[in-house]
Amino acid sequence: MVTITIDGKKIQAPDGALLIDVCRDNGIDIPHFCYHPGLGPDGNCRMCQVEFVSERGNKLGISCKTTVTDGMVVSVNSEPAKRARASVEEMLLLNHPLDCPICDKAGECSLQDYYMEHDLQNSRQDFTRFRKEKAKDIGPTLVLDQERCVLCDRCVRFLRDVANDPQLYIAGRGHEAYITTFPGQEVTSPYSINTVDLCPVGALTAKDFRFDSATWFLKNTDSVCTTCARGCSMQIQSKKDQIYRMRPRHNADVNGHWACDEGRLNYKFVNVERLHRPVIRRGTETIECSLPEAVAELRVVLGFKPAGPVDAPSAKHAVVLLSATATLEEMFLFQRIAKEGLNAPVFVARHIPDGADDRLLRRADKHPNAKGAELLGIRVLDLQHGAAAAAPVIDALGNDGVLITVGFNTHVAALDSVVARARKVVALSGCKSTLTERADLMIPGLTFAEKDGLVVNFEGHVQQLKPALEPQGATEWRVADLLLASLHGTKPHEFVTQIRKAIQDQTAAFAGVNLTKLGPTGARANAQAVTS
Repeated sequence: MVTITIDGKKIQAPDGALLIDVCRDNGIDIPHFCYHPGLGPDGNCRMCQVEFVSERGNKLGISCKTTVTDGMVVSVNSEPAKRARASVEEMLLLNHPLDCPICDKAGECSLQDYYMEHDLQNSRQDFTRFRKEKAKDIGPTLVLDQERCVLCDRCVRFLRDVANDPQLYIAGRGHEAYITTFPGQEVTSPYSINTVDLCPVGALTAKDFRFDSATWFLKNTDSVCTTCARGCSMQIQSKKDQIYRMRPRHNADVNGHWACDEGRLNYKFVNVERLHRPVIRRGTETIECSLPEAVAELRVVLGFKPAGPVDAPSAKHAVVLLSATATLEEMFLFQRIAKEGLNAPVFVARHIPDGADDRLLRRADKHPNAKGAELLGIRVLDLQHGAAAAAPVIDALGNDGVLITVGFNTHVAALDSVVARARKVVALSGCKSTLTERADLMIPGLTFAEKDGLVVNFEGHVQQLKPALEPQGATEWRVADLLLASLHGTKPHEFVTQIRKAIQDQTAAFAGVNLTKLGPTGARANAQAVTS
C-alpha cells in the first residue's frame, strides 16, 4: 500500500493502481471518455487530466495512465485542471451536431453531463461544421452516427480485445477521422450491444431501443439473465409494466461488465401469449376460477378431498416435473410436495436446445437453474435429447398417473409422449403452449421479469431475480406453498424469505450462505451437486 494526497486528503491505495481507479474507489469523480475499467487505459481523449504537485513545479497529466506512487500529491479540481478539461470538452463539441433533443443517449450522455460541469460556454466556432454520415445501419443490432462520435475508441477496443470480433476501426485522419466497419462487412458479434453501453455519447445506438423511450422515464430493477447457465447480473429497464431494454450489471464473479445480445433481447415473450386466470377443463368445457379454487381442484385431481389435512400420501400415481428455469424456492417446495404429500418422484428437465459455449460468457446450457436442482438433490433429465430421455417420467406415471408440470413456457416436443401417457395433467405456466391447451388444470405462472426468486449458475453462484413488472399470473412458489399447507393442515408461509431460510437450513450446499440477504452480486454455494 502507498499513501497519496488528493485535494488535500491523504488516501491509502494499492501500489501500482491507476490513479483514476483510486479516485473512483474513494468517491472522487474524474471525467473521462476513453477509459473504462473493463477495457483498461487508452489515453487518447485527454479528458481525465489532473494537476500533479511537486517541489519542481506542478504539471498536468492524465489520470488513466498514471500509476500511484508513495507520496504522490494530486489536485483533481485545481483551476489548471478544470481549464484543461474545459478545453478538451470545447474541442469535442466543435463539430458535434445539436441532436440532444432526439438522441437516445440523452440522460446518460457523458458529453452532455461534462459540458454542464466543465464547459458551459457558447461555441467560439466561426466556420462550417465538418459533416459525417448519420444514422448508418452497420448490422442487425446497431445504428452508427459518425457525427456524434468523440473517437474514444471504446467500441473498437471492445470488439477487438474482449469479444475477439474486430469489426470496427477508425478510418481517416485528424478531424476527418471516423468510426466505421470494414468494407463490405457488418457488426455481427454476439456481444455487439455492449458497444452501445460503452459509447459515452450517442454515436452507437441499439435498434431494439432506438427512439423507444427517454432514459429518465425508465424504472431500473436489478435482476438476473435467465437465457443460459451463466446467469449474468442484469438490470431490467421498464415503463408502465413493459420492458424496454436489459443491460448488464457489473459482477466480477459472474459476467464482469458484459452481457451477450441474446440475453439482452430475451424479454419480448414476457407480454406475448400470456395466461392470466386458472382454468379447469372438464371434457370440452373450460371453467375460469380463482387461485384458491384451483388449489382445491389440484387436491381433487391428486385424489384428495378439496380441503382439509391428509393423514397419508395419495394412493394414486403422480409425478412432479419442473423446468430447469424454475427458481430455487419453487423447486424446493415442489420437492417437498412430492416427498411429503404425494410419495411421488420429482424431476427437473433441461428442455431448451443447447447452444454453443464461447470463451467470453455464453454457455451451451440454456437453463438458469439446473445447478440449483442438482444442489437440492433433484434428478435432472435432458429432455432436449428427445422423447427417450423422458422414459423415467413415463415409467413413474404408470397407467393412471397424474403429471404436474411447472415452468414450461414453450412447447417441448419431448413432453408430448409424457402428456399422452398421463391420466391427468396439471400445468403451471406463464405462457400459452400445447401443454396448457392439453392440461386438465392450468394455473398461470410468472416470467422471470415478475418473479422474486433465486437461481444458481453453472458454477454454483446464487443470485436473486427481482420483479420489474406487476405479476400477470400466480407466483409458483405460492401455489406450491398453499398446496403443501393444505395437505399438512398448517398455515402457509407469509414471505418468500421464510422459504429461503428453510432451504438454507435443510440443504448442505447452502449452509453458510445467507440466502435471505444475498446482496446485489449474490454469493457462491459451498458444496458440490448432490444426486438422489
